Parts: sequence; structure tokens; C-alpha cells
Amino acid sequence: MNLFLRKTLDRSKPNRRDFLVQTGCAGLGITSAVNTLAHMQLMGTAAAQGAGNDYKALVCIFLNGGYDSNNLLIPVAGTARTQYDSGRGVPVYAGGSGGIAIPLADINAAGTQITPDNPASDYEYASGYLGGQNMAVHPGAYHLKSMFDAGDLSFVTNVGTLSQPSVTRANFSSLPPSQKPPQLFSHSDQQVQWQSSIPDQPFKSGWGGRMSDLLDPIHNTDPDALAMMVSINGFNSFQVGLSQQPYVMGSGGVTSFSGYGTNYTNGLLTLGKQPYTGYDPFKWPGTTGSNYKTGTGWRLAALEQLVGMSHANLFDSAGAKVSRSARVTEGLVGGALAVTDAGGGLTTLDDHFTNAFSGTGINGLTNGFAAQLRTAARLIVGSTALSNKRQIFFVQLGGWDTHTSQIPVTTAGDAARTDQGYYSLMLQLTCAMKGFRDALIANSMWDSTLAFTASDFTRTFTPNKTDATGGSDHGWGGHMMVMGGAVNGKRIFGQYPNLTVNGGIDVQGNRGRWIPTTSVDQYAAVIAKWFGVPADKMASIFPNLSRFNDPFNPATRLQFLNFSA
Repeated sequence: MNLFLRKTLDRSKPNRRDFLVQTGCAGLGITSAVNTLAHMQLMGTAAAQGAGNDYKALVCIFLNGGYDSNNLLIPVAGTARTQYDSGRGVPVYAGGSGGIAIPLADINAAGTQITPDNPASDYEYASGYLGGQNMAVHPGAYHLKSMFDAGDLSFVTNVGTLSQPSVTRANFSSLPPSQKPPQLFSHSDQQVQWQSSIPDQPFKSGWGGRMSDLLDPIHNTDPDALAMMVSINGFNSFQVGLSQQPYVMGSGGVTSFSGYGTNYTNGLLTLGKQPYTGYDPFKWPGTTGSNYKTGTGWRLAALEQLVGMSHANLFDSAGAKVSRSARVTEGLVGGALAVTDAGGGLTTLDDHFTNAFSGTGINGLTNGFAAQLRTAARLIVGSTALSNKRQIFFVQLGGWDTHTSQIPVTTAGDAARTDQGYYSLMLQLTCAMKGFRDALIANSMWDSTLAFTASDFTRTFTPNKTDATGGSDHGWGGHMMVMGGAVNGKRIFGQYPNLTVNGGIDVQGNRGRWIPTTSVDQYAAVIAKWFGVPADKMASIFPNLSRFNDPFNPATRLQFLNFSA
């Protein structure tokens, strides 16, 4: 049973007044008075907007632990390649003195070089610094190459938490705390700041939650609809709203009340069905039209009748609403998942995940992260059963805190090992992304879906040891991925960092902690516009956005989405 439901316990139907009261009171603490007024303006006009008939799903792929994006998007020529090998250190097995660089020989053997379609005017990718427009993705991320080449995926470079745009290597140490994110390089703090987009204020809500506060009353008007936000990997800051909260579930599907068998097999005559989807709790076992078995069915029917009754005591009434709402939600999710069960649909969907992991030694159906994206795909395909026009999903892959044994190989013969370290994580991530993409394309839902990555931070460019036990430490700005039918694919956006350590945009020292050139606010605002946040409400979702260059200005090089799609 899950208690995190779409509506608060004493609000059974969508109501503009309730929305204003709930979000208004909570919104008073979000940021400054100016931002609070902007939030109030958002609430005052949200319900007046019209909802379209289109469905859109947003999927946050959070890489927990700070993933090393320096080894995701890799230069293959020019000055950048020279600096890459020098800064990261060539591994011993490739003839170097030790380090965590990905050798060109491994890239060429895997065939993961890519040629972005960036225009010549985009100097980061046409300059000699990067050897023309050629780059590469990690050898274990070969599926990224195929999706990139197909125009379904792009990269957004050097994104990170920022309070102000004025941070430089020269002034980093002297800037007052208010002008740079607090507790940089801290996992917990940077995760919250990434997911809130407001690093200079105490946490109140996530930017996914604030979008839900705005858009849920407009697009999801059925009072019994599933929560707009669904987490398939526990609680997170991203989906904390001022009035809306996520439905939290596991990748195995819904959890039924205990004591009645899987899908109530001990209490119901029809397997796989849930009460409150056509069942009458007043038709007891043995009566005409009853759907309950005898024995346990009597107990289940009694429970269904109790939770459906009115109660004089407010506490009893509230408790009954919790139980009933949880069962309604259970039925909704079960109904959406059943869409891919019918007629072998689940088998076909599963084939895409199995095929994406083929040859890796990883089971694409039982792998934990793949199972999360598989469940998200099933809910998106089954969205017609949810009565929702907008959905925000959260999935998560951990293990990226690679301080040690990032490349645990010592000889050339070990170079192809895929069961350890960063290589294994990259396989799990990108194979699951490929299965997710193929499943949605096959079910005509790709154009309605946008998936994006986020992480605590990237990692230091230089390794902490120069042998096979070495890894990388906590960094700052890193490269993100976006994929979906609306993505302006096969391109690299933002500003790829100059890989000069002890200089350039290395924040301090010589570890290669890149100062972000694109803020989380800018990155997230482009995503929010596609999802339906209008221009005049953007400041209410991202109160710090105006401090940075306009992400919708072509000169900012963040046009990674086609908003007409």
C-alpha cells in the first residue's frame, strides 16, 4: 500500500481554491519576497490556462554518486585529446604509466567515435581544439552512438549547480558564500541542489514538484487520476511539490494488501483484477454477480465495505480515505501495467530490453536499473488507463562514487572486462536507455517522451592514483544527456570545457573541477518549456533563472529541444 497519493486527504476533487491555499501558504518560504510574488502570480492564473489533448512524459534519470562524465564524452584528436591523455593518465594496460583515460585503441575497437551535426558557427565543435567535430563516447556506451547517430539523443556539456554566473577561477576563493553553491563537492547537498535548482536557499521543493504544482490542475483533472509524479526508486527531492507529492512504487509493480495472495488470488474470482475497478463490495461471496471467493473472499469483501463507508469520527474517516485511495491507486497502476500484458504486449516490450543487453552478460529484465526504466515504459505505454495527460517519472542508478578501481584492469587482456567499475555502470545505464527507447518507439510513444540525466556532479579530471586501483574524486560541472522524439539529435550543446588543469575553468588547484558554464536552471528551463511551462511562469518554477543568459537565445547554444514536437 502506498500513502503518497495525488490529492491531500481532505480534498477529494481538484479545486482551484484549494490549490491556491495550499501552494500559497507553502510558497511563502520558497525564496525572496519577489519570488514569492511571482509564485502567487503563477497560482492566480494557472487554472485559467487551457489543457491540450496531448500526452507528455518526462523521465529524470538520476545518476547517484556523481558520475564521471569526463569518460562519457571524450575528445579523439587535437589539443583536447593531448590534454585528455595527460590529465587523466593512460592506463598501464595501454602502455601508459597509469591513470583512467580511455585509450583510443579501445574507442576504435568499439567503434564509438561520433560526428556531431553542430553548425560550423558553433566554435567549440568546429575548432582545432577538439580536432574538428569528431568526438567519442565510452566503449561501453556503444548504444549511445547508435541513438546519437539516429538523431534520438544529444549531449549538453558542463552543466552544474550555480547561484550566480560570475564564478571564475580567479575569484572562487574570495566570493561571498551567497554567490556560489554551498557545500560544493558534498553528495547530499549537491543532489538536493540539482533537484531543487535553488542552491542559495533552504530546500522547500524540487523543480519537478513545482512543475507538477502548476501543471497538474490543468492537465490531470480526474480526481481519481494517478499522481502526476511517479518515483520508481524511492523518495527524492526533485519530486517534492508545494501541494503535489509523488506516488512511490517499486519496479516490480504495485503492492497489494497482504493476506489475500498475489493480485488477491485468494479473495477474488478473477485473477489480476483489483477492487474499485468494477467490483461491488456489497455483493458478498455466493451472491449473484459477486466477484469474491468464499473463505478469504468474505474477509476481503468486508474490508472493501468498511473502507467505503462514511464515518462520524474525522480520524476514522481520514483513515478510511487513505486505505480506499491507496486501493484506487493500486487499481490504476495495475490497469496501466495490464496494457502491456494483454495480447503478449509485455513479451514484445521485454524483447527490446533483452535485445539491448545482448552479449553483455547482464539480464535486461532482472537488472535493477533496467527494471525501473522498463516499468516507466510500461506506464507510459499504458497511460490511457491513468487519466493523466502529464507524467513525471524518477528512476535512479547508483554506484558512481568511483574513488577506487574505476578501471580495474592491469593488462591488455583484461581491457575488455565489463563486470566491474565504470565500464559495468556504463553498460547498465546505456543498455537500459536503449531498451527504453526501442520499446517506446515500437509503441508510438517516443515523440511524447523526454528523458534527461542528472547527477550530483562530475568527478575530478585527474585521478587520485596512477595504478589499477585509482579512481576520481568529487568534481563540479559535467555532461548530461537528453533523449526523446523532441530532441534536436546528433548534436552537442553548451560549452565543452577547456581541459586545462591548474588553469582555465579548473576551479582551484590542479584536479580538474570544471566551473559549470550552463546552470541547472538553464538546462531545466529548456526541459520545462517542452513539458508545457509557459514563458510567463518560468520564473516561478526557476526563481534564479534571470541571473543567467537566456537559455532560449540561440547564442547560448542550448536549443536541444524542438518545442513544436
